[in-house]
Amino acid sequence: MIEDHTNSSNVQSKETEGKLQADCYQWFNNIFPNLRGLLYHVPNGEKRDPVTANLLKAKGVVAGIPDLVFHYRAKTYFFELKKPDGTGTLSKDQKKIHEQLDTQRFIVWLLNDLETFKYLIESIIADKSEQFTFGLTKEDYYYKHKIFDYIYSIGDCEVVTIADVCEEHNIGKFVNFITEFIVEGYAGLDGFELLFTPDYKAFYKKVLGSKNKVEYGL
Repeated sequence: MIEDHTNSSNVQSKETEGKLQADCYQWFNNIFPNLRGLLYHVPNGEKRDPVTANLLKAKGVVAGIPDLVFHYRAKTYFFELKKPDGTGTLSKDQKKIHEQLDTQRFIVWLLNDLETFKYLIESIIADKSEQFTFGLTKEDYYYKHKIFDYIYSIGDCEVVTIADVCEEHNIGKFVNFITEFIVEGYAGLDGFELLFTPDYKAFYKKVLGSKNKVEYGL
């Protein structure tokens, strides 16, 4: 599932994708030193001479792999970074790889600013329960199913603002469960999609084949 969190109104035109990537990587390693090595870049986009390019391709280098890969509690997350000024677009190879990851129910976060990256990482690791390793706590089990029941109750294209339905101290956990619902593909089994809004502050259900439009003002 490709989640687009790029902000076309961003005016930091002098910054490059490379600098943004370096800033994200440095921030992560400084804030979470115990998780160093779990977030990394796969160097597959640099220009090389034909001989070197063919040699690396034979060894497994694949064009289009997202810029940053993050492994955490038995799950993998992908981040595709684009120019902060909002002008970056996905290449043909990137679109192909993103589609492949989508079919395997991975999420590729598409973003163009450091603050969004921080928020996504903090949301992923905010929940300190054992939900991703040794199973859910009793409290989390009921909380998770309460959220899932709520998802099925909302209407087609109905936008739900997370802050309106979740206590502030539970937002990280809430987002994790919504993300799990999307990644595990539960929605597809019942004929709808569950998607985050571009600012990651809300989500909505989209019935497959529906012509209704989502109305959400950023």
